[in-house]
Amino acid sequence: MLRVCEKLSEADAKGRRYGLARAETGYLRALVDAVADKDRLAEVELLKSLGDVNLEKGRREKDVGRFNMALALYVAAMVRCGYRDQGDGIEHRYEYAERLLQGVTSKGSQGQEPQTEDKETTTPAKVTLKFQNLDKKRAAGGNTDSMLVGYAQLIVEGIVNENNMLQTEAIKSLGDVYLKRGTETRDTRDLTRATALYNTALARCNNVQVSVAIVHRLLYTAKIRQDITTKSIKKSTRTQRQQDVQKRKDHASPFSTATSSDNTTDRMRRPHSTPEVQKVETSTGVDDDISVNYG
Repeated sequence: MLRVCEKLSEADAKGRRYGLARAETGYLRALVDAVADKDRLAEVELLKSLGDVNLEKGRREKDVGRFNMALALYVAAMVRCGYRDQGDGIEHRYEYAERLLQGVTSKGSQGQEPQTEDKETTTPAKVTLKFQNLDKKRAAGGNTDSMLVGYAQLIVEGIVNENNMLQTEAIKSLGDVYLKRGTETRDTRDLTRATALYNTALARCNNVQVSVAIVHRLLYTAKIRQDITTKSIKKSTRTQRQQDVQKRKDHASPFSTATSSDNTTDRMRRPHSTPEVQKVETSTGVDDDISVNYG
């Protein structure tokens, strides 16, 4: 639970500082990570937190639609919850939201109830329509963060409406975003995230054709990763060789070093030579050293 609280702390802080909209964005981004990591505990907590955001918006705006969204998110969180204490807390929120909703509906509301999808009539064509705008932005190189939030919102919509097809497609699309970024930046961390999302989408998928498409993406991601790793190893090896060559050049020959050292020592000693030697060396050269009189 401590690990989950750490994940939520950043979004909570943004919510207190910048308002509910920023908090909701933070929770959606964190939900993407939880889904990719198959972290059910974090997923439950984030669905509950998104429910809290919608509950607060509904309370402020007297919006029935927001209250209903909060209730749906609380239900989704309870269904996924495996801890009694956590489940009890979500149930209390659900009951509180119901009381607020009853108070709003008895006085008349400004908002409208959200349209619920008929799961039996959900088709690939209908799901595809929901992705048109985001897919166009992705193809045009749109802002990655906004696309991640957009696809995360579709995951939430799929969870609320129990639309597995929508959830699967949204998770797969998130994988596509990370795959594109990883291919462009050559950052294997993005490829790791893409792989995790594809695996999650594959686990939730009930459509054979979509499953095949996801498997192809997994294989392609692995190929890109291998290509990046191979080039990185080659570059590292080439750099190491260049450094080794440079080190050999920087190390002078021992004989050269000794000669240089002797010359330096000789120059340092010359001022202390006897006047007679200095005089002979200056006037007659090396051969005259034989006739030097030391006595």
